[in-house]
Amino acid sequence: MNSLEKYQFAVTKFEEFHNYFEISDFRKFLLLILNLDAGGPEAMMQQLGMGAKTRLILPYDPEKKMYYTKVMSGLSYHHQMVIYHKSERISDTFINEPTSPLFTKYLSDYERKNLLPGKFKILTPEMQDYTKNILKGKNATKAIVTGVESLFFNLGEMIVSQQAKFLFLLEDPKADILFSMNISFNPNLEADHIQMVDVFVDEEHKYKDHTFIRMKEGEMEVDLLDEIKELSHSELYKSHFTIIVPIKSLESP
Repeated sequence: MNSLEKYQFAVTKFEEFHNYFEISDFRKFLLLILNLDAGGPEAMMQQLGMGAKTRLILPYDPEKKMYYTKVMSGLSYHHQMVIYHKSERISDTFINEPTSPLFTKYLSDYERKNLLPGKFKILTPEMQDYTKNILKGKNATKAIVTGVESLFFNLGEMIVSQQAKFLFLLEDPKADILFSMNISFNPNLEADHIQMVDVFVDEEHKYKDHTFIRMKEGEMEVDLLDEIKELSHSELYKSHFTIIVPIKSLESP
């Protein structure tokens, strides 16, 4: 495909996106959750250099049988993105410390040691989300429109320029799409809400079966890894890891 064909292909793939991502692989879902930016007061404290994330709330809906999180895709409560994984409850405990099956089943010893801060825990309350019941009628926003803002020709350049901690992946027999999302916001609720994405079109299907992309400091080569194994402190410090998160569907749960 030439650049215009890649752009048009990507636009078509996002036509059904309405702010829902279903992730089938819990390991990659968990890695994504651990690397999402904090929201609210916690995010402000981190920007000021005050404190670090020591806990994370990951709700479980027992009726829909899914773990989920809500992420602000814009600066308005109307523009939340829901990312979810459907499964039976993996751990029956409310407080999940590093010894919980949530971690021990899906992360290697080395990953738990290096990805989880000291005394880190995930809280998994059983709850349901009723945001849809609030954002309707006069409070409803117009349907989201997804716009492909940038098409990258080299994935390494995309990662370096964005310092991407994770990239979503949409599979297709023709080509896979790796993409990141940009915050967009229009204060006029009568106008379309446009969610911008940056994309890389992978015609070789090179990345879909891997978990991490590792880039070394000062180099543009990418290493594909399934897990992070033993690295020296020097190697770890000079490496940037990007998580590849395949999307199963764009449907509402």
